[in-house]
Amino acid sequence: MRFLAYYPEGRVKRRHIAMGVVIGDALAPLTDIDSFYEDLPRWTAQAAAATAGRLAIANLDLAPPVPIGAKIICAAINYVAHGKESKLPTPKFPNLFARWTSELVPDGAAVPVPLSEPEGLDWEVELAAIVGTTLTDVDAQTAEKGMFGYTVANDISARKSQVLMTTLATGQWCLGKNPEKSGAIASFVVTADEYDYRGKRLTTTLNGQTMQDGTTSDMVFSVGDIAAFASRHVTLRPGDLLLTGTPDGVGYSRKPRILMVPGDCVSVSVEGLGSLANPIVDTSGRG
Repeated sequence: MRFLAYYPEGRVKRRHIAMGVVIGDALAPLTDIDSFYEDLPRWTAQAAAATAGRLAIANLDLAPPVPIGAKIICAAINYVAHGKESKLPTPKFPNLFARWTSELVPDGAAVPVPLSEPEGLDWEVELAAIVGTTLTDVDAQTAEKGMFGYTVANDISARKSQVLMTTLATGQWCLGKNPEKSGAIASFVVTADEYDYRGKRLTTTLNGQTMQDGTTSDMVFSVGDIAAFASRHVTLRPGDLLLTGTPDGVGYSRKPRILMVPGDCVSVSVEGLGSLANPIVDTSGRG
């Protein structure tokens, strides 16, 4: 099944998100996003019983498909070739960092370049996995079976901030990985029982030119590996989001360097799932 997150008409954005199931070109509404992830068996069963949609998808105001309080756990250097282009060693265990749900934006939303990044922002196409059951201290097989579904994400990054912070002995990627409105994510979720993420192609295009073209076969750690490792430190709950890393071809590692500036448009896709595109704007798009 394919689910979709949207803002109901007349409700306050970011505070009110609803979920529905896709039937053809229409959506059958189900419930609010918090209730949806609190009882996935109930709502997936109701979705399976739905025979027709009543909302035209083309007219919907799209939203991120995870609750506002969800954890976003991201895997760094999880593709071998990306590690090589970044001149970083292949990690021996999942190298994880966090994103903020407040900075997630859907397909079509403008992504502003902050003043702190005068050269622009970088792209990172990623397979995103959404947790479907509570996971604490589980093994990789159990963790992977606990995924609800998959979607497409662009882990848009502020490289100047990211690199600056790594010059410190206590270096971290917090600001470099959380510039305002930078967590681009598709609003749809394809359920795990209908999607095998292995061997799938991931691409990024900037203004129509291909920048990234890799496959999930180059992943260092599987979805299950990442989720299991995280579960030893923090319990994962339904609606939590895992970003599983990006293939090579990021702009910062290119010679000459290429970054996204106002007026650009970036599109990312994952085979078998779909794509999302976001225009890049100047700092006036913040707030």
